[in-house]
Amino acid sequence: MAEAKIEEIGCEDRISALPEDVLVEILDLLPTKDVVATMILSKRWLSIWTMVRTLEYKEDMDDESKKSVWWFLNKSLQLHKSPVIDSLCIELGPQCPTTDDVDIGKWVAKAVDCLVWTLTIKLLWSAGPTSLPKSLYSCDTLFELTLSDQILVNVPSSSSAYLPFLSDLELIRVVYKDEDSLVTLLSSCPVLETLFVKRKIDDNVKKFTIKVPSLLYLWYINDSSDVVDYTDRCLVVDAPAVNTCRITDYSLDSFSIEDMPCLQDANINVEESYHPDDKFLTSFSSVLSLHLNLSDAMVMRCTNVNFSRLIKLSICPYGPDMLETLLLLLKNAPKLKEFLVDYVRIILLLFLL
Repeated sequence: MAEAKIEEIGCEDRISALPEDVLVEILDLLPTKDVVATMILSKRWLSIWTMVRTLEYKEDMDDESKKSVWWFLNKSLQLHKSPVIDSLCIELGPQCPTTDDVDIGKWVAKAVDCLVWTLTIKLLWSAGPTSLPKSLYSCDTLFELTLSDQILVNVPSSSSAYLPFLSDLELIRVVYKDEDSLVTLLSSCPVLETLFVKRKIDDNVKKFTIKVPSLLYLWYINDSSDVVDYTDRCLVVDAPAVNTCRITDYSLDSFSIEDMPCLQDANINVEESYHPDDKFLTSFSSVLSLHLNLSDAMVMRCTNVNFSRLIKLSICPYGPDMLETLLLLLKNAPKLKEFLVDYVRIILLLFLL
């Protein structure tokens, strides 16, 4: 029997033979820690990772015993050479050292210098709020910006703050230097379309003003029900182009909302004891689809509003004795096609009693 011949086949490294710009495109699809690890593959790969445009550094929030991602972030960004950064995401947690060695501003400034498009900064460390470089608020390439938690929004004067292409902005539990910083930030965004706000109790703003003519999507959450001094707090909205609006507010703040003639979808959930005026609900009179968490006072006010375009209505009453009033509300919605009453909350309350 003839001896079997064993043919040795060499494995050709075709990936390494690709042009550098193609390799960078591939690496941009991988997690940053895996991208940096490719430097050990060969001399060909030693510096390719330094040219990636998508960078993400996220703390492991589930294991506080692990070393902070800050050390990896700080070192890798020192070696990073790409003149352009498409996206930078930094999320630091309690593991992060609270010493002078942690300079978030330096890397935010680097991202701005590298013409960043998408920037996410989330600081959950134990230190107090930190300011970001003023150059951030005049970045003329930024499309998406997320600022979260221990960040002090300190915007320079309106003459120097300008974000000409920013279309998506998220402000999550941040602190504002003052109300002017908030107003200046929003007024510096001429094409802003999406705004997501989640407030904290002590954010240093009493009159929260959202005046953005270009705004299409508004999400506003203020679930701080334990605010003590709420008598002079207020949400002011002047955004006539909005077509989707979500407002959740348990803080007992007052509201001043201008008409939204383009509104298609609205979800309003406010504190049970809030007593709205007619103007508050009239602001939503042009809506096509509306979801309301209704107190008795809210239902009574609804009967004074003509919802001439309303097609879909979903309500969640706080009390069980609203049938007669609801019928009056329906008379003010001549085009209504869908009507849902969610009594789950009431059933639960009765069960608990």
